[in-house]
Amino acid sequence: MSGHLPSLIIAGGLDTLTYWSLAFLIASGLTVVFGMLGFLNVAHASFYMLAGYIGYSIAGQTGSFWLALLLAPPITVVLGLAAERLLFRRLYEAGHTPQLLLTIGIAYVIAEATKMIWGDDAFTVSPPAGLGGHIVILGATLPVYHLFVIAIALVLVGLLALLISGTRLGMVVRAAATHPQMVDALGFKLHTVHTLVFLVGVYLAAVAGVVMTPMLGIYPGMADDALVQTFIVVVAGGLGSLPGAFAVAGLLGLVQGFGSVFLSDYALFFPFIVLAGVLMFRPLGLFGTRSGA
Repeated sequence: MSGHLPSLIIAGGLDTLTYWSLAFLIASGLTVVFGMLGFLNVAHASFYMLAGYIGYSIAGQTGSFWLALLLAPPITVVLGLAAERLLFRRLYEAGHTPQLLLTIGIAYVIAEATKMIWGDDAFTVSPPAGLGGHIVILGATLPVYHLFVIAIALVLVGLLALLISGTRLGMVVRAAATHPQMVDALGFKLHTVHTLVFLVGVYLAAVAGVVMTPMLGIYPGMADDALVQTFIVVVAGGLGSLPGAFAVAGLLGLVQGFGSVFLSDYALFFPFIVLAGVLMFRPLGLFGTRSGA
């Protein structure tokens, strides 16, 4: 065991970064939507699943994963725009109970629609030829595709942080979250700001759905699996807090990455251990505040 310890640590470290990247990609979209709109979107993970299926179809028809990654997220965003314009927009000020009921219904509709179109079978997408191999470091065999997933997450997280904190548009979005009447009085259309925030969240989830398919495949229950972990990240991080979601996604990645290497039989329990551990000491989440929710 001791002779293999360095390779196990390296493998666990890569798995940690991979889980961290995927968990934050999915959860960041929901965190942004809740933090800036106060909208509780249970259907968020359904767009993640829908993008996976769309990407699978594009890759199957064209033979190109890159084309699937390029086209599936915008297609999913267009579908998200239709849902936002026709349904979600009406409930931004209605409170969490109507939002919860509506988005649960939307999640069921998307789940049934995917079954009608693609069936109940699970599918896989092969990674591109250049990302399908492995590299060996200190005896640990590491999939190149995992490194690609980490790189994609770093780029998108960096762009998201730049958009929110370093641009005039981000300033308007942050102001609309706390002082909507003032933003409206300055001539900015709140509906447009809300739509933009919602679509950014859908896009992040959609990218995660496409890049996830070569790792875990796509299957009818993937939205439910993702939703559980996403809400663990969002709640334990503090509702609406991106730094909190980032930190808890890291904790989740840490326990899942090393847990899958050393304690794989108990992997299903690790996300709930993280949630219970955080809420035991911080009932409002790591970065949660009473006024923020």
